[in-house]
Amino acid sequence: MSVDLTQLFFWPVLVYLIVILLCWTYYLARENAARLVSKQNRIYRCEICEHVYLDARDVPLARCTRCGNLNEAVRM
Repeated sequence: MSVDLTQLFFWPVLVYLIVILLCWTYYLARENAARLVSKQNRIYRCEICEHVYLDARDVPLARCTRCGNLNEAVRM
């Protein structure tokens, strides 16, 4: 069985690059999933007009989109 010098170089490098590509896509997907979890919307219910709305900002109080009252997020 004879092996060319090009094959002896090509196959290990190809396997190495495929492993690096798979690791890169895994970490990119993991980073995107973490970003989506941190940007979840919070649910607010206005105490005055009882309007239910979402707000993506990470603030303790959000202004109602209908009447402008400041409300706390609903705890679940």
